[in-house]
Amino acid sequence: MDVLPAEHPKHYCTLEKKMPLMQMVPLFMKEENKEDYEPKVVSFGPYYHGNEKLKFVEDFKPTAVQMFIGDDMNEAVFIAAILGEIENVKKCYLEDIIYRYTDIQLAQMMLRDGCLILNYFGPNIAAEKSIKESQTTNHLGIAVYKSIRRDMYLLENQIPFLILEILVSWRYNTPRHSFIKKMEQDSFKMFFNGKNGMIEHAEAKDDLGKNPAHLLEIFRRVIVTGPDHDPILRDNKYGSCSVDEMLRRLEDGCGKCCKDDENEEWHGGQYVFRSVTDLKSKGLYSKASGIKSLKGVRFSPTRFCRSAELKLPLMYVDMYTRVFFKNMIAYEFSPNSHITDKSVIGYVSFMKLLVVTKEDVKEMRENRIIINRLGSDDDVVQVYKDLNTYEAEDTSNFWTVKKNIENHYHSKIRTWMAELRTTYFNNPWTIIALVASLFLLCLDIVQTYYSANPPSNGPSE
Repeated sequence: MDVLPAEHPKHYCTLEKKMPLMQMVPLFMKEENKEDYEPKVVSFGPYYHGNEKLKFVEDFKPTAVQMFIGDDMNEAVFIAAILGEIENVKKCYLEDIIYRYTDIQLAQMMLRDGCLILNYFGPNIAAEKSIKESQTTNHLGIAVYKSIRRDMYLLENQIPFLILEILVSWRYNTPRHSFIKKMEQDSFKMFFNGKNGMIEHAEAKDDLGKNPAHLLEIFRRVIVTGPDHDPILRDNKYGSCSVDEMLRRLEDGCGKCCKDDENEEWHGGQYVFRSVTDLKSKGLYSKASGIKSLKGVRFSPTRFCRSAELKLPLMYVDMYTRVFFKNMIAYEFSPNSHITDKSVIGYVSFMKLLVVTKEDVKEMRENRIIINRLGSDDDVVQVYKDLNTYEAEDTSNFWTVKKNIENHYHSKIRTWMAELRTTYFNNPWTIIALVASLFLLCLDIVQTYYSANPPSNGPSE
């Protein structure tokens, strides 16, 4: 008897692949600091199941199951539903790990792990979520409860998203697409502190709403959703253009006249500019882009009355930021990953260039680019120093942004324009004084001219 809903979709785990979906972190990455890839309080899936140091939360999982299914449903119903997909679940993990468990043992593991996740992070109504949080905190303590989120970030500590869909489908009768959308919105709130959880700037090419492999894929999906560049505004049908466009063309013309000033020997990946404070000294100022996505990086070159700007997305840096990005980097490096771009790796590589000293953190903190929840700016610097992208080739939009910044950094004409703007156009009073001086100079020239060449009184008689 098929206990699953007829429309239940097949997932990535069901595909025939050379390697399982739930990958292990490469050993060379774990050698640097294996603790960032291993759970502290709870195991999800078979890779760390049975670890003695995780026994405290493991003993709580049967209680978590009862909290999820309630008094009106039987645990056997959920076990039977999971057993209906157990072969697909087994394909998600390494064979030498999964063979240790019988089908029943694996189904029980998936049920307990899935219920704990959904009690913490799932489609609960506000009142129900508050009760579950209170009950879990009473059993585990607030420190352990908060650490569960940290262990959800780990690449090796995942269960198939299919399991979560099965549990929600039977418990709440929630359609698959609605559940995925809810998890995406809640993840968006968690990472960007969104008020309504709506994911902005989504494009048709983004993966929103598609079947995720696991929870980590949901997390990655919401932080890299959106365009990697602003739309290009074309001239109108009459051929006219904006003042900003005219200034850009004028500047480009000046740049061509001073072409030797540009760094013509620039090689991708080799950057001279270092940090936001270094860029600021060259007239390039950082500010928040307001785009809630790691792809929300924009570069605006110098204009005659406007400084060059590097716009960056807001990032909360807390005690789990390093763990999150390390595991996300490992996920993007995964040989079995269906990810086509390396947006997280590109973002981290870019931030490692910009954040070098505590002065850089201070600059970005004051501009609302970084929200420091660690306390010390030095701690934020250390977070980015600890992240390693292993010199991965950057083919994302960050490569284009870095190239444009490098060209700005080496351009004398743009640097001169930045200095001109800073000196003469930095505040309204300076501009007024300059205009007044030019006006008086023009009056003086006119007066001198008419003093030397007085107008005749009329035709000579």
